[in-house]
Amino acid sequence: MRFVFVRKVVLNIVLAMMLTFGALQAQTSHYFDFRPFNLGFTMGLNMASYDMTSQINQFDPSTGRVVSRVELITKPGIYLGLITNLKLADHWDLRFMPSVSLEERDFLFHLDSTTTNAEPIVRKKIESSNLNLPICLKFKSDFAKNTRVWIMVGVQPTFNLASNKKVRNDKDLLKTQNFDLAMVYSVGIDLYGEKLKLSPELRFTRGTKNLYVPDRTRFPRAISDLFSQLLVLNINFE
Repeated sequence: MRFVFVRKVVLNIVLAMMLTFGALQAQTSHYFDFRPFNLGFTMGLNMASYDMTSQINQFDPSTGRVVSRVELITKPGIYLGLITNLKLADHWDLRFMPSVSLEERDFLFHLDSTTTNAEPIVRKKIESSNLNLPICLKFKSDFAKNTRVWIMVGVQPTFNLASNKKVRNDKDLLKTQNFDLAMVYSVGIDLYGEKLKLSPELRFTRGTKNLYVPDRTRFPRAISDLFSQLLVLNINFE
């Protein structure tokens, strides 16, 4: 079900890009960058991961299992948001971009081959529905015909609306903190039409907080650190 939803979003993004590029070829205008304030929206796909530190050969006395390795599997997700853009100078903008990102990460706990009466691999997952509130500073190049290249940096408070930190009775759940503070790094290009500015963007965010909560979790010491990482391919419309 989730794969079908992702596929539909991809097709919609491709269709929107085709229609927009056709409009951009007709007429262009740069008035967007001379206005003091702009609004827009963004949509895209993300790949969620963690900067993880794992501890090998961890023994679980309740089951007699030994974890020899922890493997992290990344999965695609959806990224949707709004754009508010305040012009500071000819080449500088301040942007606030509240968004929601649906993320999923799988963990494979590889069990030592000497462990008896246990499956060789245990799969667990962390699902996140994150409310992101990034505040960023955007630097734009000079115009090159109908385009401007830009880079952007900022900070991003994130609230996980689906955090399972408070779930105490299921040892098979991996628990995380429900708040993170991440750094944001982006690069993109502005393409100008008569009534629309289209901006493909590649964004990377990296959390600054260890999100892992080992409380009452099976194999609690197999993981010691989880720092969020998210790679996003966005299409911005303003």
